[in-house]
Amino acid sequence: MSYSIKVLAKEEITEIYHTYMEQDFPSDELKPLSHILRSMEAGYGFSLGLYGEEGLLGYAVFILCRETRCALLDYFAILKDRRGGGLGHQAFSLFERYFGEERPEIDGLYIESERVSAAENEKQRLTRERRISFYRSCGCEMTALRSVLFGVDYSVLYKPLGKEKRGNASVGALDALYRKMFKPEHYEKFVRLTGE
Repeated sequence: MSYSIKVLAKEEITEIYHTYMEQDFPSDELKPLSHILRSMEAGYGFSLGLYGEEGLLGYAVFILCRETRCALLDYFAILKDRRGGGLGHQAFSLFERYFGEERPEIDGLYIESERVSAAENEKQRLTRERRISFYRSCGCEMTALRSVLFGVDYSVLYKPLGKEKRGNASVGALDALYRKMFKPEHYEKFVRLTGE
């Protein structure tokens, strides 16, 4: 079966937000829809949908920082009834190809994944380990970066993009992304970033 991706319009991501994102992500990790739409209007946010013959299969929300030639995978999910069949890997490959073809100015992609050592129980720990293993199997590298956003503790992975794979993770580039994403007063109060 062949799959494709397309850039989502505001109306499409609004429907996905209410239909899927509110169920797919914990409330403390999910930004308000207005935040996602504002980033799209400002030109530094966009979303991609993964489609098959039967329609939508997954989605991703990205934040761009052209000044530092990087992007952040803000949200990514395969629809619940389609998980576990390898679609996540196929989607990630299509996202990577999209950046190579449509956004060649972007050298690397940051991914936040909830920190394993901050898990509250065994089930949470296993879920977090599985998520990180997935990203590593997609060619992402674990970095020494750590961010705490609105009380949620994240490890940060990085995927070099483009033919030359010349991008490198840095505190400065991720910090520039966060400063683009958050209002100054929210950044100062709720964002902590370290390079360990």
